[in-house]
Amino acid sequence: MGNHKERLILEWYEQYGTELFRFVWIMLGTKEGCDDIVHDTFLKAWSAIDRFEEKSSVKTWLFAIAKHKVLDEIRRQKRRRIFLRRLAESYIPSGLDVQKIVELKEEAKELMKQIQELKPNYRIVIILSKVEECTSKEIAEILGWSEAKVRKTLSRAIQMLKKEKRMKGGDGIERSI
Repeated sequence: MGNHKERLILEWYEQYGTELFRFVWIMLGTKEGCDDIVHDTFLKAWSAIDRFEEKSSVKTWLFAIAKHKVLDEIRRQKRRRIFLRRLAESYIPSGLDVQKIVELKEEAKELMKQIQELKPNYRIVIILSKVEECTSKEIAEILGWSEAKVRKTLSRAIQMLKKEKRMKGGDGIERSI
């Protein structure tokens, strides 16, 4: 069984490791410590594999474990940091002039700052939905919520972002997220 467990974990790592790393990185706002949390996620999965009942997919199970690890880290650190900095800086659509690129980068940074300032439940739903492109069903499985709660929380999170954008005199939040 030990050899089988190791093969499964290695297979899952190959399949989901990058997505989990990106999720952890976005949630923490820094790459620092991401490897440790992803490692701890797979270590927890390895130790709990016998209890995995396959009521959800492996992906949602691993994301749920990672979510708990990240929230533990956030509670320990008690800080909110800007996330997606490198992702935003690396995304520059082709064919745009320099001024437009600068404007897009500034908009992305502001949006990241606003998302980072959301309460953790809003932040995690926005990230899973808009960055990781998880379905409401997948998010519900990851968070242990109903799909209705996921949709309502996502709606409220988007409303908070729109409200913040209006308060700062901007518009077009729908385009940004």
